[in-house]
Amino acid sequence: MSPIFTFLMTVVAIYFTFYLIRPIDLTKILPQSPRNAALLKVVLATIIGFLLATALVGLLNEALQIPSSLLKDL
Repeated sequence: MSPIFTFLMTVVAIYFTFYLIRPIDLTKILPQSPRNAALLKVVLATIIGFLLATALVGLLNEALQIPSSLLKDL
């Protein structure tokens, strides 16, 4: 898999995750520091987005290897 594709997939997954957790109000968890709540949201989006992108790239790599493993036995 191309490193550019992996990087773009990671950036898209982080943005998608940030978009999904944007409506969650973390100031209820951290009421004294809303700036820390915003930072926590960015950190969570980065972690979850990176894990999502890693899983998707891994699944795509495995799916691309299926035809070669089937033809190897012939």
